[in-house]
Amino acid sequence: MKADQASNTALIVAAGVQMLARDPDYLGLVPGTMTTHGQSLLRASHPRLSRLISHQWFRTLAYAAEQMTLPGILLHYVLRKIVIRDYVEQAIAAGTRQIIVTGAGYDSLCMELATAYPDLNLIEIDHPATQAVKRAATGSQENRIHYIATELGKQSLIEVLGNCPHFDAHLKTLFIAEGLLMYLATSDIARLLQQMRMLATESSLIFTWMEIQANGKPNFRPASKIIDFFLKKKNEPFLSGMAQKQVSNFLQQHGYHLQDLKESADVATQGCKIKPVAGEYICFAKNQHV
Repeated sequence: MKADQASNTALIVAAGVQMLARDPDYLGLVPGTMTTHGQSLLRASHPRLSRLISHQWFRTLAYAAEQMTLPGILLHYVLRKIVIRDYVEQAIAAGTRQIIVTGAGYDSLCMELATAYPDLNLIEIDHPATQAVKRAATGSQENRIHYIATELGKQSLIEVLGNCPHFDAHLKTLFIAEGLLMYLATSDIARLLQQMRMLATESSLIFTWMEIQANGKPNFRPASKIIDFFLKKKNEPFLSGMAQKQVSNFLQQHGYHLQDLKESADVATQGCKIKPVAGEYICFAKNQHV
């Protein structure tokens, strides 16, 4: 992924959320605030795609492509976000006053929270190309969300937040890493968790994790050779994963205690006409010192 080019995966996720928001079969599944803010982000990042999604013929073609590659991936993206928002609400109810989103892509969570919780300290960290789109779409909310344009692979989280005047190490903090850790090596993930603990004494963590499949590689279940080729071509391959039963021990080794773990299928409603793709789960953990 180039510094002057936003993530292709981030764009696909944003488009998928907007497609389901318009789909009568999933009426009411996508929260209204997620739809509204997501539309503004997609218009700012890719106006042509935003217009195409409004047409039924385009959505029909897109669904057909999904069925030929990774059936249920769009529903998975939406349900993943719904689970994350539930965990965020739990963290806020427990006293969290600072939320730091790493690799946010075109997710609209901070935009939603800026309206619902004016007292929250909101920080997003992502690479410059995506941050430019976020700033353009945020408008009047920009002074409520503090954007840090950088690549964590080139700077440590401690260095990035240490140089941010808006970061408050004394606040109870929630870190969010949605759709990010699978692109990092396991050693880099361990280092990131350690840095989170050092940055905030009272902290919790929401993240998504890929499961190791029968071939020994992290992936969705069932895997798609077409998607694997696409990710490799775009220099966004999955680098790490772990069996579900191993996640708790891994977190404990790095100072976090697993609170809850879900797959998107766990929250799929009976009205969903297809099953979400499996293989990625959403986790909620807390600093063991909390």
